[in-house]
Amino acid sequence: MHTLAGAFALDAVNDVERAEFARHLEQCDSCAQEVAELRATAARLGAAMAEDPPPEFKDRVMAAMHATRQLPPRTRPGAPERHRRSARAPRWAVLVSAAAAVAGLAAGGVFGGIALNQQQELQAAQSRLDQAKAQFAPVAALLAAPDAKTAHGEAPTGGGVTVVLSRSLNRVMVMDAGLPSQPGGKVYQAWLISGATAPRSAGVLAAEEGGLVVADGVGSADKLAVSLEPAGGSATGAPSEVLMSMPVPA
Repeated sequence: MHTLAGAFALDAVNDVERAEFARHLEQCDSCAQEVAELRATAARLGAAMAEDPPPEFKDRVMAAMHATRQLPPRTRPGAPERHRRSARAPRWAVLVSAAAAVAGLAAGGVFGGIALNQQQELQAAQSRLDQAKAQFAPVAALLAAPDAKTAHGEAPTGGGVTVVLSRSLNRVMVMDAGLPSQPGGKVYQAWLISGATAPRSAGVLAAEEGGLVVADGVGSADKLAVSLEPAGGSATGAPSEVLMSMPVPA
């Protein structure tokens, strides 16, 4: 039952498993804490990927609403109004209907142009979504791993990092959790440390990548350090200014 924590946190369980694990959470404090931490991590990932729609998008949607004819109210079959129609429509009704048809064709042209623009935007958004899925597929697999463990570390300068590790996947994720803005074009870099061996770089916490890095090859690492490095990361392959260190999740 403990191995369902990651899947439960991401709502990747069926109804039976969800009910069973919910009952399990009432009796298992460690699983409850694990689920809360994994959900918080997933929420931070979502916030890192969130994008505001373009400012003009609402205006175009509102314009499309005003240019689109609404459907008439439905009437019940056999309603008296249906039987009180005259045998021949008056001339003014024919003229109004013709004018409405012309207006409808014009509105259709306007809406068609808007729909085309929206379709192009949807295709661009789908392309960005596909790229994001490919980028964050290792993160999703890590969060759903049965042995995924989460830990948070605080930096003396404020903020810290969130670490998610899976020994079965041999993978670790390090995510910025409120570290101060990097001064002078410098970047934060994560390092894996195994006993007395030299630290191994896990990657740079680049702002354009959502402030997180995913690295494979955890091995026997038992500590993680974060350093402040020049743009692009350490050129010597070793941390130059260690900001913080913490044990990796057991």
